[in-house]
Amino acid sequence: MKYKFNIKQKKSAFSQIGFVVFIFVFACVACLSLEYYHIFTLTESVETEVSRALNISVIMATQDVDWVEHTSVMDTDTAKREFKKYLMDEMELNNNYEKFDDDGKFLYQLIIENSDIHKSPAKYEVDGQIQMSTVTLKNILPAKFKVPFKASSNNIRTDD
Repeated sequence: MKYKFNIKQKKSAFSQIGFVVFIFVFACVACLSLEYYHIFTLTESVETEVSRALNISVIMATQDVDWVEHTSVMDTDTAKREFKKYLMDEMELNNNYEKFDDDGKFLYQLIIENSDIHKSPAKYEVDGQIQMSTVTLKNILPAKFKVPFKASSNNIRTDD
């Protein structure tokens, strides 16, 4: 009588460990990519809105007489007021320049460190930081971190 033994070749443990390591590394890279994408898109969105606020405030602060005379002179108080109004009304920030979603979850805070405004030629420049919270890596990265930004708007009339 002959006995047949089905002897299966065992896979080495390295291939199984290698697969687990590959999956772990892939998951880490995916999480880092998602977090970087979140940071990038939020920063770009806020910078665009701040630039829009500066442009609108400079346009609103430039008087019609100065537009007709092709000069670049603006009322600095009006520019400051219009800038703050845009941040509150359009960007829906509170008095501390914080933004929350519909559920009350913190999204970001706009920290304006320096505001430089010139009457003539009309120029308004702000710089500061955007403080935001992490999305995917809450346990690894700090809960809140800051990303610098700088935006400016000027109105130089050169046309005749």
